[in-house]
Amino acid sequence: MKLKKVVLFISCMFFSLLVKADTDALILTSKSVIGIASETFLVDTGITVENGDVWVWGFRNSGQQGNGISHDGEYKTPARVAFFANKGLSITQLAAGIYHIIALDEKGNVWGWGQNGYHEVSGNGNGGAYPSLPILVLENENVVMIRTGEYTSYALTKSGDVYTWGHGIYGQMANGEKKAVNDLYKIPREYFNNRPVVLIGGGYESGYAINDAGEVFGWGDDEDSAFGFDHADHIYQTRPIQITNLPSGVSGKDIVYIAGGDRFTVFLTSSGDVYGMGEGSYLGMGLPYGQRVTIPRRIIGNIKMISCRYVGCVAIDKDKGLWTWGATKGSAFPQIYGNTATRRTYNGNLAKFDMGKEHVIYWNDEGQAYGVGYGAGSKFSPVSNANVHWPGKELDFVVNAMKGVYGPDYIPGQGQ
Repeated sequence: MKLKKVVLFISCMFFSLLVKADTDALILTSKSVIGIASETFLVDTGITVENGDVWVWGFRNSGQQGNGISHDGEYKTPARVAFFANKGLSITQLAAGIYHIIALDEKGNVWGWGQNGYHEVSGNGNGGAYPSLPILVLENENVVMIRTGEYTSYALTKSGDVYTWGHGIYGQMANGEKKAVNDLYKIPREYFNNRPVVLIGGGYESGYAINDAGEVFGWGDDEDSAFGFDHADHIYQTRPIQITNLPSGVSGKDIVYIAGGDRFTVFLTSSGDVYGMGEGSYLGMGLPYGQRVTIPRRIIGNIKMISCRYVGCVAIDKDKGLWTWGATKGSAFPQIYGNTATRRTYNGNLAKFDMGKEHVIYWNDEGQAYGVGYGAGSKFSPVSNANVHWPGKELDFVVNAMKGVYGPDYIPGQGQ
């Protein structure tokens, strides 16, 4: 049995403070804190970080398994990415687009694998269309945070530089162009008012950054006032644009998480308040479809952790209550969300959760995993693609695969 790796984890609520303090890239925490193991736009694939390893199941026909086989069947047993285990590398963060995956190791290096048609995996043409073994994208840059869009990747270094690579037809690269295929690009610091960046966020077709002065920036598809500018059209911001319409009493220095979906922006403050702007029906306020919110409104308070993807958000409050909200009209899977912030019933005591495009996988302290939402790719069952409502379907086939590697007494889901 492999010994448990020492990879500690901290809630993203404190991450910006760590970067500001110029700390090391390790993520520190205790099991009493619920962790977001992965925040992805994966649509058919299940993924998590467990024991410092990357585990993948469900659809793997674009190289997602990371095992050297480009087209690996979705019905195969869940498996860890042996590449990292063989190198003795612990993974501390995961992010993914629709079909590509990037990972941050304990040394601050970034790796990518999966679909690479826009260079969203490798930051260049290396590895071809479907690199099936992890490719080193950023080395010796001391990366502390990674994020993704649908087909785009982002990385933040300890020194405060932001890198982008991948699809950029909507300005997601922040390189001044609307071009589909883009190699690795470092955004000039002048676009962040010549200040180092301390926090980044990913949107469906957009990116975000906050500098050490608390100034907030967004780039990419600013649809339906997602950045707070009053318009209903697609406005493609090809360079970072400063977002200045924060609510009274809220500074960018207070923001500890920022992300965007399709047509909205959401951020969490250190006091536990969540604010949103953009397409109103995605914001959990009971607003009708088509009503735009141009000044961020408070959605909910007392929140410890949050993850927002595509058309909705999942949040954990300070009492371990689990809340969801997002699109119900126009979403194929409204059972995940709620037109208003809705508290969900779940099984056991929460330990961590993984967020996909329109699915959620959560883990409890008894080592059980459950899936909710879009079931395609057999990620909730090796024999079914059925969609699942709360409180979820138990993923015992994933847990059993982990125990097969780590031993029968191993309890999955208890941190990284």
